[in-house]
Amino acid sequence: MTARLRRATDDKWVQRAIVWSALLLLYELAAIAAGPFYLPRLGDIAGGFVEIVEDGRIPTLLASLEHLLIGFLLAAAVGIPIGLAMGRSIVVDHVVGMYVRGLFVTSLAAILPLLIIILDVGFRFRIAVVFLFSVFFIIVNTAAGARAVSEQLLITARAFAVKPLRRFVTVVLPASLPYVFLGLRLGIANAFTGMVLAELWVSRGTGAVLEGLGQNRDLPPFFALVILVTLLAALSAQSIRWTEQRLMPWAKEVRHGD
Repeated sequence: MTARLRRATDDKWVQRAIVWSALLLLYELAAIAAGPFYLPRLGDIAGGFVEIVEDGRIPTLLASLEHLLIGFLLAAAVGIPIGLAMGRSIVVDHVVGMYVRGLFVTSLAAILPLLIIILDVGFRFRIAVVFLFSVFFIIVNTAAGARAVSEQLLITARAFAVKPLRRFVTVVLPASLPYVFLGLRLGIANAFTGMVLAELWVSRGTGAVLEGLGQNRDLPPFFALVILVTLLAALSAQSIRWTEQRLMPWAKEVRHGD
């Protein structure tokens, strides 16, 4: 019996269930102590999910996700080639690397007013914010992967007279993919942050809904919508991770080898 219990508690899903159950219990106790004006109880949050569906807020969220998807796909289309070029070319790294690393550590929220002036507050602004919040994570991680390619592999490829383009496709790109996927996971998580922040600035979409609920202290649907957006962000990142594991079962071994 003890051995069976030990095996059960060693299971990662059991461990997660225990941790989340404890966190939910602590939250419920905190909500009871604080009162509904500050924290809604779990049952009220469950009712908040029903409320956001009945009030027709799901189409608003879907429209926000459309902007997010476009911005993120553009970030991937731009970020991966730039990252690969930075990682394999000293010239490219010297030309654009300084700006990429500077913007990577800059608070992008500070440049939102400038983007509003340039792009106005419509469709292009929201896509641009999502793009900026995700593209630098993709570039930086992809560049790191391209730099980390084993020199021994490249020497072997040259010894077999493999042409540069084929060498890039068959050696550099596959070796960089774990880092590319890492950049995509970090990028999609930050894309959700950019989506909500952009909509808070222009008072449209999901951000505007959250702002209105917060100002009215309508906390159950507010918490429900925050949880829903957070779950979508986590699911998106996990989907990219599942894709990586499916396409590259060796990637985990590569990371351990690093």
